[in-house]
Amino acid sequence: MNGFLWAALAAGAAAALPKKQTRNRMKLPSFRGLAEVRASLPGRMRLYMPAVSDARAQAEQMKTQLESTGVIRRVDIEPRTGSVLILYDEAAVQAPVVMGAAMKLMGLDEKASAVPAGKLREGLRTLMSAINAGVLDATGGLVDAKTLAAGILTVAALRSRAKIGWAMPGALTLLWWASGLLGAHGYE
Repeated sequence: MNGFLWAALAAGAAAALPKKQTRNRMKLPSFRGLAEVRASLPGRMRLYMPAVSDARAQAEQMKTQLESTGVIRRVDIEPRTGSVLILYDEAAVQAPVVMGAAMKLMGLDEKASAVPAGKLREGLRTLMSAINAGVLDATGGLVDAKTLAAGILTVAALRSRAKIGWAMPGALTLLWWASGLLGAHGYE
């Protein structure tokens, strides 16, 4: 059994190792679900942009505008697969600029610059909103969940202080957490 556990651990570690990119030779950034680099070489890049399937007129406008720059040789759009092939003059323009222009023309620049949040974080945010609504309802709007939690941590810190003094990490840590919940650290 012990050998099986070590073998499973080794297999998991090997699977977690970063994979060597061979198709994205220009090492362009990918924006999952927006503009993913499928392949890139100097003067050529293939992007997966699902937006070209949804907004065909905008995709054609992007193609026209890119090709009119003089540095983009050709743009091929395949709406069925969401694939965009861009051939450009690598001596006249850098690959990230071409990719950025394509994203901007498709209206993806704001979505790409948005700070992504994981599903777990979104779920916790929804849970905390529900708890906050419940606390506000139970107290008649007098106290929200953050203020209640900060108050509980402050009382726990003062009780800890009375029992054992300003011990580390007890009372001071609880006060730090309480002040963080109240926004003293600039967090939301």
